[in-house]
Amino acid sequence: MIPELGHIILITFLVVSFVGGFLPLASVYFNNQTLDIPIKRLTFFLFFLIFSSFLILVYSFLVDDFSVAYVAQNSNINLPFYYKFAATWGAHEGSLLLWILAMNAWLFSFMYLAKSPDKNFMKVVFSISCQVMFAFALFTLLTSNPFERILPIPPLNGSDLNPSLQDIAFTVHPPLLYFGYSGLLIPFAIAVSAMLFNTNTKEWAAYSRPWTLLSCAFLTLGIALGSWWAYYELGWGGWWFWDPVENAAFVPWLLSVALFHSLIASESRGVFGKWSILLSIFAFATSLLGTFLVRSGILTSVHAFALDPERGVFILGILGFFVIGSLLIYSLKDFTSNEVKAYELSSKEFGFLLNNLLLVILAVSILFGTIFPLIYEAITDGKQISVGAPYFEIILFPFALALGLLQGMALYLSWGVTASFNFLQRLTLESISLFSLVLLVLFILFDNLYLSSFATIFLACWIMVGTLQISKKRNLSYWNFLKKRMAVTFAHLGMGILVLGVGVVTSYSLEKELILAPGDEFNFGDQTIKFKSLEDTQGPNYFSKLANINFEDKEDIKNVITEKRTYIPSGQLTTEAGIITEPFQDLYISMGDNLEADIWSFKVQIKPFIRWIWLGALLIAIGSMLSGIKRIQRS
Repeated sequence: MIPELGHIILITFLVVSFVGGFLPLASVYFNNQTLDIPIKRLTFFLFFLIFSSFLILVYSFLVDDFSVAYVAQNSNINLPFYYKFAATWGAHEGSLLLWILAMNAWLFSFMYLAKSPDKNFMKVVFSISCQVMFAFALFTLLTSNPFERILPIPPLNGSDLNPSLQDIAFTVHPPLLYFGYSGLLIPFAIAVSAMLFNTNTKEWAAYSRPWTLLSCAFLTLGIALGSWWAYYELGWGGWWFWDPVENAAFVPWLLSVALFHSLIASESRGVFGKWSILLSIFAFATSLLGTFLVRSGILTSVHAFALDPERGVFILGILGFFVIGSLLIYSLKDFTSNEVKAYELSSKEFGFLLNNLLLVILAVSILFGTIFPLIYEAITDGKQISVGAPYFEIILFPFALALGLLQGMALYLSWGVTASFNFLQRLTLESISLFSLVLLVLFILFDNLYLSSFATIFLACWIMVGTLQISKKRNLSYWNFLKKRMAVTFAHLGMGILVLGVGVVTSYSLEKELILAPGDEFNFGDQTIKFKSLEDTQGPNYFSKLANINFEDKEDIKNVITEKRTYIPSGQLTTEAGIITEPFQDLYISMGDNLEADIWSFKVQIKPFIRWIWLGALLIAIGSMLSGIKRIQRS
């Protein structure tokens, strides 16, 4: 009975979101007060409905209600309770429900925290958001009902949650990513409302900017956590694979970064209004496109959910309706009344424009590489082609270089015109000094220098110096500067640290495939790898082979365990890597195949500075979040 209640509540949500999607819009369009409804109360009611429905699905997992088909397909009695909770969004149906909940949470926050004096503007933002939520709720109920029953005889036990997803990071990564994706709904709705009301560019940009920043922060955290999860859970030791689903998250991230930089100029100077509107539309569009790629079954990925093309067609319909509709409004809109201020090529405005063009072209290039195999297969009647890492890396490097150089100078540029570029001399000298110091540290740590890393390491130094030395231009002490510009300092410094981590780990990593039996040892770098022993162990829903490994150097002996798990319900195998984390490197070993008796293959790696990548991403997210929260408090 309880799952039916969740189903009924979801249907109620569908009806109420339909009402919210059209009545406030009609009351504004026809200027009819009789159609007016209290949108704040309706927002709260919608949130209550979808949250209740989601909690009922969680409850069904926790009590092992295998009469619910979705629970039976993604859980079992032996699954630990925290993974039962995470299994709620572990597959297509439940993740859609979480997605709708996330969109509603954003709308709830916006309606109660934004302080727009224009009630009609807020009504239209509310209506557009409700229309999107209605479309997703309709999609869920018609094609992906999470409360569908197996009756009259439910199974005694369920199947299993994908073993690769039975990890603590998985309980956090999807919600963060979904909140990032769904947060782009608010800037989209604001942009459409601004077009309909011809709202002043500075005003609507001020409303949109904090929500774009917060959405970008969640996307950053979600992508970074997914990268970390893939690094230690999948046993391959890499941090980015250019997987199509990884790209599907990276593209809206790039566009959201371009959007909030464009909004800075729009809010501060009243420029780039049309450009900011287009970025709002396309950032939201790519978040929907990512949904299509993950759920349509047209691509293969460890991250993909569904294998039903009919669902993909439905999502394409949602994408087409909202994106084509908003672009139609854009094409019919007269923007000539908006004030545009002149600026020079040396100005901060032009810097933002160049930054945005680079980010958009990069996003389009990555998106093209991601979907080109699908296009090629369609037009060649089934022939297949793959676009791998070399394409994406060749595309990324020149754009990353240009963006990094621009970022190092960005904080020195002035609105309208930059009077002097004398800062370049000091910026260059200090960047070279830091670059030399970093190379000295790397040589001391690893007894080698790689020319291939020089450009990336210098770029990282350029960004960090450009971020930390700007206080001299403003004649502020470091402390006062950090208090005043903490958010942007965190974000830009985080990018420098991330770039440094990428440059070092790409060039300085060591990797070796080994075949060892208990008692064998192997010299690797400055480490001696010893296979101490092999053990059998039993987990709550799996059994595994544990390999005890020692990493020995001149000063210390470090023990680590890597294992090969076999999950009982499904019989699937997973590899649990053994990782020793040091300040400047990870010692990484993963168990491969059992060749014969107790002889196993192993992959051993040394990954210098890899943690700095995720530290940088964390700082970027913190900076974006601090900035977004600060702007909401000011509004």
